[in-house]
Amino acid sequence: MTTAKNIQAIAEKIKSFAMGFIGAFFLALGVRYFSAQSSYRIPRILLPVYEFLGNIGLAIGLLILGGILLYYAYIKFKKYGGRPVIMLIVLPLFTLLAFGVNTLFNNNQSGKSVQNRQATTQVGSANRPELNNEKAEKYLDKLENLLAEMTKAKERADENRFKLLEKQFLDLGTELAVIIPELAKTDQYPSFIQYNAYVSNKIQKMRMN
Repeated sequence: MTTAKNIQAIAEKIKSFAMGFIGAFFLALGVRYFSAQSSYRIPRILLPVYEFLGNIGLAIGLLILGGILLYYAYIKFKKYGGRPVIMLIVLPLFTLLAFGVNTLFNNNQSGKSVQNRQATTQVGSANRPELNNEKAEKYLDKLENLLAEMTKAKERADENRFKLLEKQFLDLGTELAVIIPELAKTDQYPSFIQYNAYVSNKIQKMRMN
């Protein structure tokens, strides 16, 4: 009986890793889809969202879905006897891997999507909202600072500096996954998402050029 339980626990832990891996890729796709693409990978559950709200709605849906999967991957792993610290190490690694693979794929496709990106000149709101959430405020501070620093690096043609800042921008996806579930329950959520999309779109344009 004990052996059977151990086998089940191992199987459930493996499932939790798979869940976390998928969640990480949903986060990476969500950040990417704030900019219009020539094609999209859409989970069936989010197909109605895309049809009614377009790529911005799809991006938000993917971020929420990815965050939920990462959360439940952690809970599931812990439930079946896994050490929480393992997931706290593995999930960020999955997220970095997902953003890295997505960036590589996106760079390969960038030459085919110039016309599509021209349609995303104005995305979201340019006005930063006032938020009653310390994590969200700090996130936006980092995002705005990255935009300013990446703009300077681009103007100076400092590729090494730009790549370092680009990595920091991709790493913010992990913080965003934590913030979204908290703000989604408040009336500040739409304004946060709109401003995040506005700044992220400016950064994405620099990454593509």
